[in-house]
Amino acid sequence: MLADLHLTVNTTERIPAKAMTREEQSDAIVVSFAAQWHRPLTKKTFTVVLRKRIPQVSQFRWLYFHLNSPLSAICGRALIKKTSAITKTEAVALRKAINLSALEIESYVGKDATIGCYELGRVEVLSQPVPASELSSRLVYHPPQSFFILSKNAKHVINEMAGFNRTERERPSTSTK
Repeated sequence: MLADLHLTVNTTERIPAKAMTREEQSDAIVVSFAAQWHRPLTKKTFTVVLRKRIPQVSQFRWLYFHLNSPLSAICGRALIKKTSAITKTEAVALRKAINLSALEIESYVGKDATIGCYELGRVEVLSQPVPASELSSRLVYHPPQSFFILSKNAKHVINEMAGFNRTERERPSTSTK
């Protein structure tokens, strides 16, 4: 009984990372990447990201990079200039910005008519990634299979833990502080 109570209290003290309602949504998404993308991220060798799944409802301002195992950490973030669906031909034409070969792009897109595309602006790479284990100490954080919409409160916590520049120009909030 006490163990159950402790688990309940511990869970309620942590902030949900994933926005569950429209009101909780921040202007950011967390997107998962294979660990092999860590070096290209740190070298900033790409400005376009292809994804099979992208948010359908809203446009977001920030993309947070969650690099999967063995890193399993938030390793950076980027401003999103544009989110769209593009054809395989359009994706191949962007191969230098994507940092993949035409063959790799064609293989990834497969038989799909379109693929999700994020065009990135400024990329901020963390010299010290924030491991999922540390995130989980303050958030109810489960690395995304593809992406999830970050809650406003969790975005604040991640920015604090990562040391991201807090002077960024965020979209105006509807709440007063």
